[in-house]
Amino acid sequence: MQTILRITSIRYRWLLGLLTLRVLIDGFNVLISMLIQLGLTVALSGQVNLLVAIFAGMLAAAVVYTGIYFLAGVVTERLKRRVSGDIATALMANFLQDDATQVPDNGTATNLIVTDTQHIMQFLDAGVLPLVDFGITVFLGVIYVVTQSWQLALMFVAFGGLFAGVSRGLFRQQSQAQTTFIQIDDKHKAFFNDFLANVAVVRNLNVFAYSRQRHADYFQQAAPSMKQMATASGALAGIFNGGVYLAEVLTLMVGFAMLTVTGSSVAGLLGAWNAGVGSILWPFLGLAPTIGFLAQQRTSIDRVLPRLTQQVMPVFSPMKGDYQPDTIKIRGTKVSFHYPQTNREILQHLDFQIHNQGITFLIGANGAGKTTLLKLILNELQPTTGKIEIQGVPTKIKSASLFAFVPQRSVMFTASVTANLLLASQADPTKLPALLQQLQLDRYAADLDQTLQPNQLSPGEQRRLGIIRGIAADRPFIVLDEPFSDIDAVNQQTVMQLLRQEAKKRGVVIITHTFDFVTAADQVLKVGDHHDN
Repeated sequence: MQTILRITSIRYRWLLGLLTLRVLIDGFNVLISMLIQLGLTVALSGQVNLLVAIFAGMLAAAVVYTGIYFLAGVVTERLKRRVSGDIATALMANFLQDDATQVPDNGTATNLIVTDTQHIMQFLDAGVLPLVDFGITVFLGVIYVVTQSWQLALMFVAFGGLFAGVSRGLFRQQSQAQTTFIQIDDKHKAFFNDFLANVAVVRNLNVFAYSRQRHADYFQQAAPSMKQMATASGALAGIFNGGVYLAEVLTLMVGFAMLTVTGSSVAGLLGAWNAGVGSILWPFLGLAPTIGFLAQQRTSIDRVLPRLTQQVMPVFSPMKGDYQPDTIKIRGTKVSFHYPQTNREILQHLDFQIHNQGITFLIGANGAGKTTLLKLILNELQPTTGKIEIQGVPTKIKSASLFAFVPQRSVMFTASVTANLLLASQADPTKLPALLQQLQLDRYAADLDQTLQPNQLSPGEQRRLGIIRGIAADRPFIVLDEPFSDIDAVNQQTVMQLLRQEAKKRGVVIITHTFDFVTAADQVLKVGDHHDN
């Protein structure tokens, strides 16, 4: 819990207030048990007026109980939403700050943001608070039963200890099974993301059998873990439900058998037994699902905590700060790189300079290392040897914040044209209509508030919208990965014309495999020949 509190905005005083409410709620059962015992004694003595007063007290307690329960529910829900938002935000910040080789796949990311965050979000109402309720209720119940019959209290505590020992062992089994299951589920969800991205291909080639078989394979891999979790859950439910009812009968039988020894009254025995059943035994009936959830939560916390961060993403104001934009340049010295899983050098001893004006083409065959060099420049990867420096900027400025990156596939959201192109940045929206018109996207320029439907955009429209998004960011550099793919010849010319205009204000870096648009004024950095031309 301390770690959850550390990375969220929840305050200890909020939890203290919530726990106070839960103590009042949990004390209700004991209060009612005491009033029942008192009512039985009064009824047997024929004191009608006092009996009416006791009933009135029970009704008043029920009304107060309802109000307190409502307030506790409201507070719990608000805390849950805050925990969920804080953890999801911290995870997304971690994804953005991770080294490119450490970014999780789609399935893992989905489970971290959705499933694991959901489990941690419910740490209050499905984990901590049920255990608090359990502890308080049992503690108060034991105290009350001891005041009536210490022998009966001892029996209740013995049964409780037995149930606790069994539950601990089954919790460990569930936790181990949950860890294995969620790792398989990460891969399963990644497959579903791939399937959804290729629905058109699957439908066209009529290869649904392949997708169905992959789906069945993941279920088969998860079957042993699912079986282990189901067995543990069934054992918990069976032992607790059957065991509690057995304990009720045994404690009542022993209580009556000991009446002559203890000298207790029947009313006193029934009151103590009722309190023991309601406050000591019955809480174990709700412990089985709590233990199952805690096993899930433990797995989720172990997965999420290594990724949580309190670092604040740097805020970059384009073309502002204590530096001169026209002095910025990128310098690479003897840059070599290979990925950890292989010894093959993607780049070897590469020297280069990229200025913040003009156009630089990164040209090379497929697999030559163009995209790898781009990630090195963007600081997503680190050189194996050599170094890449951003000269002319203070060290406090992150290098990635100087670049607007346009990937090969720019993903659009179901949102307005303005929202898609600015992404909530402080960039000037008045420039958008002219940019859209220049790239032959007049229907979007006419109404910037219209909602884009990503699945209705052609690949060429997505690419041109992505280019406008990069230009609108107004960074010292714009880096484009294969910007001419999926675009016809006419639109390729309009894109290139726009980029040459931008090159007068910022550095333009274009990754491509052809020399079609290179002029004598451009810098060409050939990747794959291990030297700079």
